[in-house]
Amino acid sequence: MSLAKWPKIEVTADKPYPIFLGSSLKELGDYIHLRFEDLEHILIISHQVVADLYAEPLKQGLLDYRVDQLIVPAGETEKSLERLSQLTTAALSWEADRKTLVIALGGGVIGDLAGFFASVFMRGIRLIQVPTTLLAQVDSSIGGKVAVNHPAGKNILGAFYPPQAVWTDFSTLESLPWEEVENGLAESIKHALIADRDLFEFFEKEEKRIKQREKSIWSEMVTRSSAVKVKIVSQDEREQGVRALLNLGHSFGHALETEMNYRGITHGQGVSIGIMAATYLANAKGLMTIEEVDRIKRLLNSFGLPIMIKEQDPQALLQRMQADKKNQGGRKILILPKGIGHAIVSKECTDSEILAAWQKVIS
Repeated sequence: MSLAKWPKIEVTADKPYPIFLGSSLKELGDYIHLRFEDLEHILIISHQVVADLYAEPLKQGLLDYRVDQLIVPAGETEKSLERLSQLTTAALSWEADRKTLVIALGGGVIGDLAGFFASVFMRGIRLIQVPTTLLAQVDSSIGGKVAVNHPAGKNILGAFYPPQAVWTDFSTLESLPWEEVENGLAESIKHALIADRDLFEFFEKEEKRIKQREKSIWSEMVTRSSAVKVKIVSQDEREQGVRALLNLGHSFGHALETEMNYRGITHGQGVSIGIMAATYLANAKGLMTIEEVDRIKRLLNSFGLPIMIKEQDPQALLQRMQADKKNQGGRKILILPKGIGHAIVSKECTDSEILAAWQKVIS
């Protein structure tokens, strides 16, 4: 058996790694056998619902290894130092060591938490990301960012920790509730806005078939969206330049999530509202036309993604943006769309301009 058996794209950064697209969970064991000769112990970290659906198919290929499974409660609030400590205690009780392989089986929260655990446990052990949500498949599993949250903001404590591989099985998307689909769609539309006008038009053209979950369309959507992220990450693994563009909508969205204590709003909903706020700000600065603003608004609306939020204090949200990791020397650094298919890093947004953008998305 050869590694060439499985279709993939490659992140060509300092530590290259493959992203396998459309591969079966049952075959991951075959890949692991070919890749790791010294492996004895595997630690699967997942949520209960995800594990109930997908842990057994995954384990079918892992019969030659000692496998332990750790279940984490669902929710963004689980990305905490307290949960990290509990993972460490459990891993030690199962005699995990520096040759243990962590498999992060789940969505963005699991990928972040399990990935950060792998990055710090015994100064770093091996990691494979197995994303099961659309958001994780097109975005969060790619690029090696792992993190937990802090009361001051989302993903404040983290690392750049590339996995050994990303293993994407499109069939896991079939079980997703639409709210989870929306999370991924927000990120995919973001990818189109910053770097792929044709992908934006694909979303406009294929709205109906995407909503009907046609397998061929979803496969194309994940593959094309993933390719945008891979291309950008390969150029700038540690976010010193072009990778910052991937944060379009996130400075606003993360502030909103943090202010709402990660309750009552999903990550995708926050990103969608954030995209609209950034779009209004871009229009105010002459970077895009009102027709382009309306086109973005229509596309987000067509997939049920929110473009406004109720009963929030713009000043409080502005204050939350102070903790954004892109900021430099007290200046707020924002990513703004420049038309459709391009984006820029803006270091010249005033607080009054940002407040005006917030006010446009608060009802």
